[in-house]
Amino acid sequence: MQPSGAASMPSDKAKLNKSLVATCVACNKPVSTESAVALTGIEDGHHKQFVVCNVCANKGWRPPGFAGLYTMRQE
Repeated sequence: MQPSGAASMPSDKAKLNKSLVATCVACNKPVSTESAVALTGIEDGHHKQFVVCNVCANKGWRPPGFAGLYTMRQE
């Protein structure tokens, strides 16, 4: 159950705006940026942001070198 006043995700506006779409690096599916998270990992010795959908992140996918905390999000 959502708190009162909380918006459902992704919003209809975001679904229609093609510039607010990213590709999940874990499942390679296009997702709304409202239903994705950027996790910091390491690639070739450098920090990099990896965009992951909430479903994959909630299932435990983490980028190589991830050393942070992740709070589960609504899918």
